[in-house]
Amino acid sequence: MIPCSSRIQEILEWVNGNCIADIGCDHAYVVCNAILNKQSKKGYACDVAQGPLDNAKKTIEENHLSDFVSCRLLDGIQGLNEDVDQIIICGMGGKLIIDILSKGNLYPGLRLLLSSHKDDFALREYLRDHNIHIVREKMIYDHGHYYPILDCICASNPQNISSSQLHFGVNMKMDSTYVSYLDFEENKYKNILSKVNKPEFLEKIEYIKEIRTQRIS
Repeated sequence: MIPCSSRIQEILEWVNGNCIADIGCDHAYVVCNAILNKQSKKGYACDVAQGPLDNAKKTIEENHLSDFVSCRLLDGIQGLNEDVDQIIICGMGGKLIIDILSKGNLYPGLRLLLSSHKDDFALREYLRDHNIHIVREKMIYDHGHYYPILDCICASNPQNISSSQLHFGVNMKMDSTYVSYLDFEENKYKNILSKVNKPEFLEKIEYIKEIRTQRIS
């Protein structure tokens, strides 16, 4: 395995496509490790800029993976090869992920592995409104920040998602990292409420309480 960050390792745990595409590939650590780990048979390292693709090509060649991983200069997922069955879009804002998905050819059965560093609510709302089901989520903590990872599949019918789930995760892995995240969020909104009394912040605290109740039950 190529040495990589703990965040990439967490993403890799849910990579399981026969042919994957890593959008915004950076050094192609995700797609190369997936091939080396025998989680995938083939992959594409994709980016909108040539610089990251040069880095990706170096990683691919150093690990003798040129027969399995190809570089693609793409704007998001437009023009993506049709043999891809899992798309990975991680390490960018939720609204940018939405923009990328909105311009692509998504079809029932296509799997998506997504991770945003902000605008999680907007991303989940978009997925719900476009029949993309969130199968499971997990929260990771890396360099002082919490990031959700969403394992999704495109469907032809809507998914029923509650307001608390839109804000704080759907089918979330209930581990210590997620509990710490809920504590962090609850304390954040309590501090805001002590200065600004607005109902939307109290509402978020109630959502967190609802999730905690579901976890206990």
